[in-house]
Amino acid sequence: MQLLPVGIAVALAIVVALFLASVWLESRALTNPGGYRQPDPAEFVFTETPATEAGLSYEDIAFDVASGETVRGWLVPAAQDAKDVGIVALHGRSGDRRGQLGHLSMLNKLGAGVLLIDMRENGLSDGENRGMALGIREAEDAAAAAQELRARGYQKVVLFGCSLGGTTAILAAAQDPSIDAVISESAIARFEDFVAEGADRRLGLIGIGAKWATAWWAGLVVDHTHRRIGLSAYLAPADVIGNIAPRPVLLIHGLQDHWVAETHAQALKDKGGPNVDYWQIAEAGHCDGGAVAGEEYRARVAGLIEQVRAAPASSAR
Repeated sequence: MQLLPVGIAVALAIVVALFLASVWLESRALTNPGGYRQPDPAEFVFTETPATEAGLSYEDIAFDVASGETVRGWLVPAAQDAKDVGIVALHGRSGDRRGQLGHLSMLNKLGAGVLLIDMRENGLSDGENRGMALGIREAEDAAAAAQELRARGYQKVVLFGCSLGGTTAILAAAQDPSIDAVISESAIARFEDFVAEGADRRLGLIGIGAKWATAWWAGLVVDHTHRRIGLSAYLAPADVIGNIAPRPVLLIHGLQDHWVAETHAQALKDKGGPNVDYWQIAEAGHCDGGAVAGEEYRARVAGLIEQVRAAPASSAR
């Protein structure tokens, strides 16, 4: 058998090594984006709290997930300590519990108790700076938070998140039938599409369009990510959102969102059912629907909460 010349073999080895390194770097950027760093719990103190941002009292709480790791957050009780509806507020990628503080006053005025959590690897919850886990580990945290609210007497539980938090809410509710409803803004339908879209934008800067190549590349990156961080399973929200029916889903997307394309929301709507209410906000960007749409945003969230209040308790409990 004729061997390749040494020079060609070395060149091919370099190309393969560079390609594999690029896959690793893209995977790392997906889970640990620039600026991500989990703070040292021995030194970090939140300067923004429900008290400073909304004038509301709160309780520091902690609870364990199945792995034995601890999730931490703030519980803001409803006015008059009503416990008919509790909301788990879920932050975005590389964020923490403060990511949903902007909605806290609205939710409190709507009569809901609110649990704002740091998903693992973020804020003061347990973690080792591993970054995000494609919504899989995060969905476990959301479901455990819902269980914590029920253990504290809340009758109905809604998951409310944006970006990774919105993705997480869909995944958690699809797997936990005792969760009563979902509010999801700027969610990712498939991480393969999210990665491919980023590659398309970069190639577009130099005038290259190769969607077949970026789709293939994205599949490699997500598959490598799945294996690199040791996920026991990988689910795409678009593949499981149909499992939430007949429970209500309020799906929100800003048409000026430059991080998550509107096609993600459309895919989620298409894969969902009549229980999915899809609302586009023409002037909103990424996760700023509440700031842009104001009263209509409040009205739509209020409508879902009232729908949950009126529904019979889930038989899954």
